[in-house]
Amino acid sequence: MKMKILIIYDSNTGYTEKMAKAIAEGAASVKGTTVDVKKIGERFPLNMIAEADGVLFGSPCIYSDVTNGVKDFLEHVESYIKLGKMNLKGKKAGVFGTYGYDGAWIFEERFKVRVVQLGFDVKSKTLQLVDTSIESIPNTLDKAKTWGKEFVNSLK
Repeated sequence: MKMKILIIYDSNTGYTEKMAKAIAEGAASVKGTTVDVKKIGERFPLNMIAEADGVLFGSPCIYSDVTNGVKDFLEHVESYIKLGKMNLKGKKAGVFGTYGYDGAWIFEERFKVRVVQLGFDVKSKTLQLVDTSIESIPNTLDKAKTWGKEFVNSLK
């Protein structure tokens, strides 16, 4: 069974980018899965979202919320939906992020709500890693690889 996964993320310091790449590695380890990884600001056709079997959204936590780039991107997708150019009802999604301070649980809920409002069925288990853990604790990114693999397997 072929699966297409799309990972869309923003990163300020590089930690969320490392996380996105580890998630992609885990997802791609499932036989028959192709993964596209796109950073906010990179040009790509929005129809990639509708064509994917699952979409994972990532952002660093900034003041208990996603980055302005992620907010703008999700608003753009929402306008596409309102214009009837895309339907994401029931599509599977997940959210992940990094944080260095407090506010992660608020960030998680805000992020999920934004993605659900687009029509996605969001996986309840999110993934959040502490910036310093990614930098200093060996094998921290293994959690991201496992999470990516679990997401793909949950789509079957």
